[in-house]
Amino acid sequence: MRIPTHRNIAVVSALVFLQVSCNDSPSVLAPPDEPGNQANDRITIINEDDELTGRVQYLDQDVPIDAMIESGAMASAAQVHRDTPTFSMRHVASVLPPLMDGELLQATSIAIKGSRATVSYNMMGARYRGAIDILNISDKSRPKLRSQALFNDTDINSVSIIEGNLYAAVSTGDPTFAYPAGLELLKLQHDKLVLEGNQRIGLTSYAGTGVFATGTTIYTTSGDNGALSIIDEHTMAMYTAIDMHDARWVDAADGKVVVVQGTPGQMSVYDEESMSLLGTYPFTGAGIPGSKSTVQVVGGKAFIAAGDGGVQILSVNTGAVVGYVPLPDAVALHLDPAIVVTNAVAVDGDLLFISNGGAGVYVAQGSRSFEDTGSEEPLEITLFGKLRFNGLQSVNHVAFKNDYLIIASGLGGLNIIELLRDDGGAH
Repeated sequence: MRIPTHRNIAVVSALVFLQVSCNDSPSVLAPPDEPGNQANDRITIINEDDELTGRVQYLDQDVPIDAMIESGAMASAAQVHRDTPTFSMRHVASVLPPLMDGELLQATSIAIKGSRATVSYNMMGARYRGAIDILNISDKSRPKLRSQALFNDTDINSVSIIEGNLYAAVSTGDPTFAYPAGLELLKLQHDKLVLEGNQRIGLTSYAGTGVFATGTTIYTTSGDNGALSIIDEHTMAMYTAIDMHDARWVDAADGKVVVVQGTPGQMSVYDEESMSLLGTYPFTGAGIPGSKSTVQVVGGKAFIAAGDGGVQILSVNTGAVVGYVPLPDAVALHLDPAIVVTNAVAVDGDLLFISNGGAGVYVAQGSRSFEDTGSEEPLEITLFGKLRFNGLQSVNHVAFKNDYLIIASGLGGLNIIELLRDDGGAH
């Protein structure tokens, strides 16, 4: 996915609990302890269940894993230790993307926290339009779309959620902002978004690219000629901004803040308490301008979606490359190489799921939990192959937690998958 080079946001209005829908026709009232639909001049929030359920289709279908096409780097780098995976996958549900002005938005990122999954959307092209979905995933077989916010002047590029606060890295067409990049806060009540307490602040560069909230601090990145910005989670006041080239994504774990940058690929590691720079480490890939690259820190290792460099796994402590999953061979797949790019990777336990753009989602497994392997220990990774879907759009993002996989398929919306271990149950 390429993040559009423009966009941002505005301050909002008071909470309205029982409100009619946007077309001025009466809608079913929400329970008294839940907020209803709300709107101001730039954000429309839909909280009434009867207006959301039509976007969700429940399924119960197997998701086969097609063996990889063994050619080029894909063949030489994969270390296959078993013929078939020790799990199966079920396609639980699909979620259509929202519509704005009669056009589909594209799913750009996903964040899973507890029983909530949060999804961001933007619009292809020059116009700034975006959305946020809140799903309750406590019942894995019946995820429920609980709330939707539509933005008429803002692309939503990535999201992070903690307790009742949702933070979004955005880009906006609001002319009052010095730069299009920004950070926006929306609050939740009972899995429902509300306007009360909405805030936004400007960042440098054309687009907010990544955001991670810890419970006290927000770390957010903005792209070319942008920065890593450190923001107070409760006041939205900016502590500081560290200028850096092409900052694409940020994660924090074990007292370290890790930023992935592109053109050229570089990992920058900071001490979380002092924000002093501990080291910068180059890696192969992330060489496509305006492209997306995520990072997830697990067990002292940074799992980096390195664009044209596949998945690069680096020690956070030394920058040593301890693992690698190559980019699929576009020629062997009869695909345009321009659409085959590793733009996201999701890790949990011993599994990783890789978003490879037009090539789809690939699944790999470590010899044991990645949390338990040392930060300098070379990894043994089995690459099983590609998840098979009918009509799957280019994949922009993946999130995997507690054997639950959510795939952001661009204009194809979401695909929600449950992983079942070989004993027949999910763990």
